[in-house]
Amino acid sequence: MSGAAARCLVMTNSLHPSLKKRAAFTLAEVLITLGIIGVVAAMTLPTVIAKYQHKALETAFKKTYSSIMQAMVFAEPDLISDITGGGVVGGNSEFYTKLWERYNVVKNMTEKDKFAMDKIYSSNGVGNIKSYSKKQDADVGCPQKPNLMAADGTAVGGLYNCAGMWVSIDTNGPYKKPNALGHDIFYFAIDTQKRQLFPLGMDKVTGYWNFSAQERYCSRNSTDVKNGYGCTAFALANKCPDDEAKTYWDCLP
Repeated sequence: MSGAAARCLVMTNSLHPSLKKRAAFTLAEVLITLGIIGVVAAMTLPTVIAKYQHKALETAFKKTYSSIMQAMVFAEPDLISDITGGGVVGGNSEFYTKLWERYNVVKNMTEKDKFAMDKIYSSNGVGNIKSYSKKQDADVGCPQKPNLMAADGTAVGGLYNCAGMWVSIDTNGPYKKPNALGHDIFYFAIDTQKRQLFPLGMDKVTGYWNFSAQERYCSRNSTDVKNGYGCTAFALANKCPDDEAKTYWDCLP
């Protein structure tokens, strides 16, 4: 053994016993540390998960809205007059057919898809779809529910009903939650004079059905079964309906 190595060994062996004992954590110290980490994680994890979910909903909404707007450009809006002139309730018009072709809707849904949509979006339009506050079932009413699956997994629907032309979207499809108005399900209407798509909740639009009464149609405090109808305009503007200091997606109930 060299002189340097011998000196090192002597110095190591000469350490005070108390220093040797403190070279490792005790089991109690490890358990206490893990307990503290667990408490901190339990307090912060729900917030982190909620932010991730809200960001995912925001991204899906923007993507679906962009696709709808692109489809509208090529959907031959002049065909709208054929619908409103006849006044026939339904969504099987030539205009909607062209709109969904441009949107790349899967025409031949599998039986699994049909079953899922019938089960999740109940046939009578009430139940299984929550309102914006998620405290009660929503009444999808005149705009109805999405009834077609698209290639990208979204769900869409469109029809002429209650003297208005509607477009409904579920930005993440029927298989994924929350299936709630203003969260992943949004409503648009078609201005039959300007032949443009506009978000429900928007003021000063042509037609009666704008649902711009925010305190009733887009508020965490509303108990109306149509709460969420007017949230589309807020989502597009990225403004929280109940708190001006927050963005739309940061204040989802």
